[in-house]
Amino acid sequence: MINCYGLCCLLLFLCGACSKSPVTDGEVPLPEPEPVDTRSTREKYSAAITAWPEAEWYSGIIKKELAELPANPNAKPNTEVLRLGKVLFFEKRMGSIQNSCSSCHNPAKFWTDGSRMAIGGGVRNTPTIENAWHLKGHLFHDGRAATYAEQITEAIESPIEMDGDLNIIPWILSQIPGYPPLFEAAYGSNSITRERILDALEVYTLSISSGETAFDRFVRGDYAALTDKEIEGLHLFRTKGKCINCHNGPFFTDLQYHNLGYAVDFRGDLDNGRYEVTGFEADKGKLRTPGLRNVSNTAPYWHNGEIATLEEVIDLLNRGMPHTGRQKINGTLSPHIRPLQLTSNEQRAILAFLNTLSSEVLKVESPTLPQ
Repeated sequence: MINCYGLCCLLLFLCGACSKSPVTDGEVPLPEPEPVDTRSTREKYSAAITAWPEAEWYSGIIKKELAELPANPNAKPNTEVLRLGKVLFFEKRMGSIQNSCSSCHNPAKFWTDGSRMAIGGGVRNTPTIENAWHLKGHLFHDGRAATYAEQITEAIESPIEMDGDLNIIPWILSQIPGYPPLFEAAYGSNSITRERILDALEVYTLSISSGETAFDRFVRGDYAALTDKEIEGLHLFRTKGKCINCHNGPFFTDLQYHNLGYAVDFRGDLDNGRYEVTGFEADKGKLRTPGLRNVSNTAPYWHNGEIATLEEVIDLLNRGMPHTGRQKINGTLSPHIRPLQLTSNEQRAILAFLNTLSSEVLKVESPTLPQ
């Protein structure tokens, strides 16, 4: 006979055996279910960037996480060269059109001109020169200038921008009594040369940075800097919206060239984009990804100034860049462009996040030009 103690042990054994499915030889047991993260979106993002939820990356993308604005290594150059560069940046007497660099790159408009097409002429929208110091080798929308000297030279000598001649400009400036002392203070002699003009303008241009944003404060640990809606937009930017695939890193750009399909300029002609630089058919219609710092302040959008508001930009990208009316694809549309199925509330959240990338407008006093 089985005593009471033995009976209890037997019953416990039988119950335990019944509670589990037997595992036969060679059978792999089912994995334990992944724990569910019940934290709010705010809680998930109120941590170091490395602890944020995984971003949704397309295949083949070089993954570069978002980050705060780094210090500009060009922010404190030789002050006399900087002073000269600023004067030259505002100088209208270097060309026949009476335009200066500041005509298109107005500091009061976040270094753009706010126009659909560049005030100085051409068929493209004026890009901001904020944070241009990180664009090495990727200057202009199509990246055709590999150096800042090349970019500045083209702007000065373009017949539709400034219409100047850098072989003549040194003589023009030497005839203005106030200029030789500025060059002497900057370079140790009053000799005015093409190289010194380009150098001073480059020094000034590279000193221009955007300011601190609510996003920068947030990633540094001030987790009250963003609202719940803005944090939700940040999450969507990195996940369902897929924005991070092109707009990544501290400047929110991969510095790559993509074809978004809106290739028709204001004249009705197709813009060949990067193809004009490389001659490669695969580059037809591609243009450089713009950075998104102060994007809320630099309308209109697209290289052709075709889109008036950020709401329209987000809506078009959400719908996979539908081509209606006069707009069409030139070349092959980027494989990153696909319908995203974002709701209207999700689109508004992404817009709210983009607004957190704005900084205060830099107050720049126009210099007194030499006479």
